[in-house]
Amino acid sequence: MHPDIWRAFQQLHALRSEAPPLVLREHIEDPPASFQQERLWYLDQANPGGSAYHLPVAFRLSGPLDWRALRLALEALEHRHESLRTSFDSSRGKVVQRVRAPGAFVLPTVSLRDEAQRPEQQEARLREALGREAWRPFDLHREALFRATLFVLGAREHVLLLNFHHIIYDGWSQDVLFRDLSELYTAFHEGGSAPLPELDVRCTDHALWQRKWLQGSAREALQAYWREHLKERLHGPRLASRTRAGNVTAPGLRELGRLPITLSPELSNAILQFTREAGATVYMVLLAAFHVLLHRHSGGQERHFVCSPIANRPQAETERLIGYFVNLLVLPADLRGDPSFQQLLEQVRGVVAGALAHQDLPVQLLDGVDLGGEPLSQALFAFENTPRFPLQLTKLDVAPVELEGGTCDFDLFLALHEEKGVISGTLKFSRQRFETDEAARLLRDFETILSRAVSAPGQALSAFLPDLIVPRADTPPEPITPEPARAPLPPPSTDVLAALGAARPEQRRALMRDYLRGTVIRVALRGQTPDVAFQSLQELALDSLRLIELTGRIRTELSIDMPVSHFFEATSVDVLADELLTRWLRAQLTEPRAPAVGGRRELLTL
Repeated sequence: MHPDIWRAFQQLHALRSEAPPLVLREHIEDPPASFQQERLWYLDQANPGGSAYHLPVAFRLSGPLDWRALRLALEALEHRHESLRTSFDSSRGKVVQRVRAPGAFVLPTVSLRDEAQRPEQQEARLREALGREAWRPFDLHREALFRATLFVLGAREHVLLLNFHHIIYDGWSQDVLFRDLSELYTAFHEGGSAPLPELDVRCTDHALWQRKWLQGSAREALQAYWREHLKERLHGPRLASRTRAGNVTAPGLRELGRLPITLSPELSNAILQFTREAGATVYMVLLAAFHVLLHRHSGGQERHFVCSPIANRPQAETERLIGYFVNLLVLPADLRGDPSFQQLLEQVRGVVAGALAHQDLPVQLLDGVDLGGEPLSQALFAFENTPRFPLQLTKLDVAPVELEGGTCDFDLFLALHEEKGVISGTLKFSRQRFETDEAARLLRDFETILSRAVSAPGQALSAFLPDLIVPRADTPPEPITPEPARAPLPPPSTDVLAALGAARPEQRRALMRDYLRGTVIRVALRGQTPDVAFQSLQELALDSLRLIELTGRIRTELSIDMPVSHFFEATSVDVLADELLTRWLRAQLTEPRAPAVGGRRELLTL
């Protein structure tokens, strides 16, 4: 193991050793969401009706299906994992979890049997029905975020669709799901009872633990690291494409495209051998190649960042949970000076090692980091090398069914895995950003980069990749210059609640408008007055970090529960301020908050 990687694990262990223990707690009313869930909740509320955070999986079940065993297995699964019975809401400006008690599980069935239709007609109906159900919007407030539907094609032919909202489910959860469901189905099919022991902890326990730990010195230490290592202004890759930026729809509503990638056994083996010789991991080599790909397809942009999801399950107890624990790591790359692939790999190794050692800071808690106002999800990269557990149902042939359609909140997401010595995966992309042939070229170029990198890692990138320069159609960005670290944001100059309570009714509208516009400049724009006047929040094109921080700050400071989507649907900041004032005044009628004046409470009116 390379010393950088070893030190990273030592630092991570030292930091986590100071954390309080994760323990099973008594059920409490409205436990808080984890930081990761909170971020996803805000993003979902800002784009209602989208399917970007749906994670559906479907399987064709051929053979004698035991319908009763399947229903009981799903019921036991839902009973075992409280996340599958959880919805989310807002209470006093905070995102909370609402866990319903376990009960009987209803498995809806959809019959597609028709003796008169040809097989291809049935398959077409199945694809249509699967797509309709897989991308049907979730309501995070009112329903459980796990659905199961059984499609009946014949007496011995079924398709099972399992659908999850990302806020309760991540990539790690898939193996937990398949393992538990396989064991439960087998047990019920054989006439037994649920064989799985009670879990040591629940997702709500982890959220409470995380909220307690990430305050004080632990949070400050993590924030200090990321402030130092991301202190220069960063930009996402400005990739060339034939699609104009003006045609791109809102994040979360972009049509999703998918292309598979499988490296040849020869190239996969060469990469695995190269990683051993270079003292790196497969993840680092593939990430370095991805950086080069983005560099070449952005007209030679020398500095950019990508984000990489990490499982972020710090305790062994969390490894057996179905839930959403993933954190995003911001990974910058600097290709100035025409480095060799070997030099870039050394840089990537240091960046990744440091990020892994400080992975426990939720991305929305990054403080003093300037991402140039660009979305975190512009370019994503993921890699996993743990064996995948297949879904196994007794006496049934189980085969995955490819799902079509869906939306996304990113431009590119390259997700790879290695199994039995072969590297493969999927490139997911926004169809509003890339044509299919453009995405296919990205994959071809990625393979070319890898092939040349492992065969001649010491050559400068310009020497062995001259044919992969893809000029951008628009004007290249101005050179990025380092900016001095900014001081922490000052607190509001006045207590807005006290000011609203003490103000005369005719003063409150102007007070709220001044407060809101000042908060936008202070929080979302980091104290920088925009060059041109802005009327609505949409005009500012805030990235997800600023979105979460701004709406969360306003909701907390005013103790107002308002859908996040309203912040962006308002035609102007003044209209939004008026709605906030109306909601605040209504809240006073049921729970007076105005300060006492002369031994009594002032009557609040419009």
